[in-house]
Amino acid sequence: MTHMLLHQPAAGILFITLLCAAFFSSNAMSAFDDRTLTVVNSHSWKPFAFVENGKPKGLLVDYWRVYGEVNNVPIQFVLSDWNQSLEHMTEPGRKVHAGLLYSSSRDHYLDYTLPLFEISSSLYVLNDSDELKIKGILPGMEVGVVRGGYEEEYIKYHYPEASVISFNNNAKLIESALNGEITRMVLDTQVATYYLSQDPDLHRFVPIESLYTNMIYAAVSEGDQALHDEIISGIGKMPEVEVARIEQKWLNTKQVFTIPNWVLPSVLTVFAIVALSYIFLLRQIVRRKTRDLKALNKTLEEYAFTDSLTGLLNRRGLERKFESKQVRKLMKHQQLALLMIDLDYFKKINDKLGHLKGDEVLVSLGKAFKHTLTEGVAIARLGGEEFCLLLEVENQRQLDVLMEYIHRRLIPSASQHEVGLHVTASIGALLIDTQKTDCSLDILMHHADQLMYRAKEGGRNRVVTQALSSKAAQPKPLCVAS
Repeated sequence: MTHMLLHQPAAGILFITLLCAAFFSSNAMSAFDDRTLTVVNSHSWKPFAFVENGKPKGLLVDYWRVYGEVNNVPIQFVLSDWNQSLEHMTEPGRKVHAGLLYSSSRDHYLDYTLPLFEISSSLYVLNDSDELKIKGILPGMEVGVVRGGYEEEYIKYHYPEASVISFNNNAKLIESALNGEITRMVLDTQVATYYLSQDPDLHRFVPIESLYTNMIYAAVSEGDQALHDEIISGIGKMPEVEVARIEQKWLNTKQVFTIPNWVLPSVLTVFAIVALSYIFLLRQIVRRKTRDLKALNKTLEEYAFTDSLTGLLNRRGLERKFESKQVRKLMKHQQLALLMIDLDYFKKINDKLGHLKGDEVLVSLGKAFKHTLTEGVAIARLGGEEFCLLLEVENQRQLDVLMEYIHRRLIPSASQHEVGLHVTASIGALLIDTQKTDCSLDILMHHADQLMYRAKEGGRNRVVTQALSSKAAQPKPLCVAS
């Protein structure tokens, strides 16, 4: 009994000590949890952010882990489908989006911090002869993108008539492409390289057009100024060498070297001696001035031969193109077609809807001609509502197909039915057998112009096509299409 009494005070003291330790430990853990930063992004955005064997990996994952270590901030990752990552940012809490491109629509609910890494995007096409013949994105063409991604927003804005097919994430998009469900998709170049390199056929999809190159930014929820400032301050503390190491690990963009201490002073000394050399400086200045002058001349030349509204060739640019070696070479081995296109009742568009609306029509048609007519040797706006197209064709049948496409698809694509704007054109098409005919551009345009006026006299919104005979350089009738 005496033994038990002797030990009761010690047991009580031990019990109280354990309670205090548990209390303070609980408070410390609570403070730790309150500082935890939740980093959200995609689970299928290799090499930037992805989940493998249940663990988050990638360039942005490593980047934010280092951020946490440098700033003594606990980090937890929430990786999901891309659109869900954006939805997470509308919920309360200490959240930061690991990295995304800026867009005006996202700016309504996000505050961007600092740029992190550069990213580029391209149009990838099935590597097959039929697909590769068609450049760019035509109206109605199916294009695969990630739902909620910047690529989806970009295509809908720049190619509103394209048929956008959205997928929850990059893995689903590329899986669908490799299964033959889509033949065109827009992907970040780094992401495409990472995923497509795992396909046995490395060249099944190829990039045919670079769309944009921008920086990805970290972002917090709109209005969270305290966290916004905290992120900017924390990023500023991250060692540049460590950031470069992470970028090198995942993107292999540049080599990271450890430079011996003696190298930098030696290089600076040599550079200073060379920089003080008058001859060197003089040569550099002369070279720079010469380069600037050439660039200026090139710019002035472009202004002289380009239509300022549409960016197409003007009459002088068309004449220069017709006399070029490229066209002369084509004329020895290939047939050409010269088209004169005049928009119907264009003055009524200007009078009724205003000159700005008329300019929109001209710009829209210029883009349609330039981006879709792969057969176009020269595409020009001669003034007002008149266009001239010089096309490379193999035969009459191909010309008929082209005329049908231009007449039925490209011309009406500039219409805006919601404001009562319906665009049609009268077209004169002259098929030239270049091996049997040697005419000046003025003569060819004169004949095509006559055909175009016949289309107008026949009721407008139609095509008159004829071939140029070999001897008298006079057109012979072929067909009239309305």
